[in-house]
Amino acid sequence: MAQVLPPLPSAARLPSLTGLRFVAAFAVFASHAYFALWFDGTWENNTPATVALITARSGVGFFFLLSGFVLAWSARPGDTAPAFWRRRAAKIYPTHLVTWFAALVLINWTGGQVAARQALPNLALIQAWWPVFDVYDSVNGVSWSLSCEAFFYLCFPLLIHLVRRIPARQLWLWAAGTAAAVILLPLATTAAFASEPRFFAFPVSLHQYWFVYTFPLTRLLEFVLGMLLARAVLEGVRVAVRFRHALPALALGYPLAVQVPFLYAISAVLVVPMALLVLAGAGADIRGSRSWVRTRPMVWLGDVSFAFYMVHMLVLQYGYRLIDENHDASQTVRAGSVVLLFAAALLTAWATYALIERPVTRRLGSGRPPRSGGTQRTTARRADGDRVAP
Repeated sequence: MAQVLPPLPSAARLPSLTGLRFVAAFAVFASHAYFALWFDGTWENNTPATVALITARSGVGFFFLLSGFVLAWSARPGDTAPAFWRRRAAKIYPTHLVTWFAALVLINWTGGQVAARQALPNLALIQAWWPVFDVYDSVNGVSWSLSCEAFFYLCFPLLIHLVRRIPARQLWLWAAGTAAAVILLPLATTAAFASEPRFFAFPVSLHQYWFVYTFPLTRLLEFVLGMLLARAVLEGVRVAVRFRHALPALALGYPLAVQVPFLYAISAVLVVPMALLVLAGAGADIRGSRSWVRTRPMVWLGDVSFAFYMVHMLVLQYGYRLIDENHDASQTVRAGSVVLLFAAALLTAWATYALIERPVTRRLGSGRPPRSGGTQRTTARRADGDRVAP
């Protein structure tokens, strides 16, 4: 990797961004809870379903952007690509393996079947490269995003070298260009892929949807945008963005996303508000400002958010069957079930984090970078800890 730039010692950790990770994970949970408990399969003129879909999609987009930001922020001086890949694999793969196996058991328990063409790409985290719905959405469906993350991690050593070669005065221009690419991607996709046959009831084809939402190469744009923003902040560029700027942008972005053509609602409309939210969180930590997302409970929730994301769909899909197998319960029972299933998912996530993710990360991902100066070494090690890892 390229020579590390002087970090900001006062902001070695980013607790606000850690807390925001759980906010995004909870948004995904809430959206999937609607589909698991209330959705009747009707898309036409179904505003709640549209809002739930956009909320879930935007949460994943936030994860990708945040991942690029925190990895660029915490890149270790003198690090090597193999060491970086080992730490990332230790962070995500054990949890993926456990949830993959649990999903297979649950699918078999309910009488379902999974073909090898579905299970093996999912196990290897390459399923998102297949423009086939029952491949990239197979087994534990949410793991398609890990397929993208695995590709991001593979590219990161090269990307951080390239990003650090950009002159500081041009960083915001590059960031604006990358955001513009995300915004224009649906337009290029519409021109490049046929709109028929339709993907379920959506006004797009499967290939259009896959290219904008699931394809790792196109989602890399959001990851790179996060890297560019982190480099700009590390260069000492003044961050004037506050939560009072980011939250109104999100409040305007979500209603707009409901109105625009479907492909634009996936990430194009909300990429700038999400970038502002990341900058606002990082800026709050740099200044040491008070924020509810950096409180100790929120940081703890952020720590377990990856495990929560990985287990929540399994809890929703198979846990609710034990409560309301025929899906004919009252609204009160369904609302109460959401609270119960959230608690079950959070408890399962905590156990997964405490028994699998954290011990394996410490054992296999604890390699230290070469010595390159006391301040940089200490700051980089702290910044690469669990609390900022995507």
